[in-house]
Amino acid sequence: MAGVAERAGLAKGTAFLYFRTKESLFLALATERLDAWFADLDAGLEAEPGCDPRRLARLVCGTVERHPGLTRLLAVLHGVLERNVDAGTARDFKQGLLAHLTRTGALLERACPFLAAAAGGPGGAVLLLRVHALAVGIAQLADPPPVVAAVLAEPGMEVFRVDPGPMLEETLVSLLSGLEQLRTRSGP
Repeated sequence: MAGVAERAGLAKGTAFLYFRTKESLFLALATERLDAWFADLDAGLEAEPGCDPRRLARLVCGTVERHPGLTRLLAVLHGVLERNVDAGTARDFKQGLLAHLTRTGALLERACPFLAAAAGGPGGAVLLLRVHALAVGIAQLADPPPVVAAVLAEPGMEVFRVDPGPMLEETLVSLLSGLEQLRTRSGP
C-alpha cells in the first residue's frame, strides 16, 4: 500500500481511506481490468452475427491478448478473495462479476445457439467460467519460475513448453466443437 500511495502522490494513511486493505485495492484493479475485458469481448460478440467454434475461440483469445496481465491477475484472484476482505467486499465483487457473466453469457448464446442451457449446452455464463479456468491454468504453465524454466529449456522437455495463446485457442476450439457436436446429436 505504501508503494501505491507513493505512486499516487498520497500519504499511506490516505490510501487506506479508499481501500481498507491491499486485497481490496487488488479487487478494485481486478474489477477495472475485468470490466475492460468484458467490454471488449461484448463488442466483438455484438459484431459477430453467428460463429463457429474456431471463430469464437479466436475472438475470445484475441480479447485476452489485448488485455495483458489479466490472466496473471485472475490467477491470484481466488487467493485474494479468501484472505482479508470482508463479506461485503467479496459480495460486491461477485455481484459485479455475475452481471458481466449474465450479459456476456447471453451474447455468447445468441452468437452460438448451441451454448444455450435450454438447448442442452452449458450456458454462456458457465462457458465463461470454463474459459477463466483454462486461461488461468495455461497462463501458469506458460510462466514457470526461473528454476523450472531452466529445466524446461533442457532437451527432452519440449512438451512442457507452453505458448499460451495457441494452447488456449486450440483448447477452446476442442471444447466448443465438442459442445456443438453434443447439441447436434441430441437435437435442438
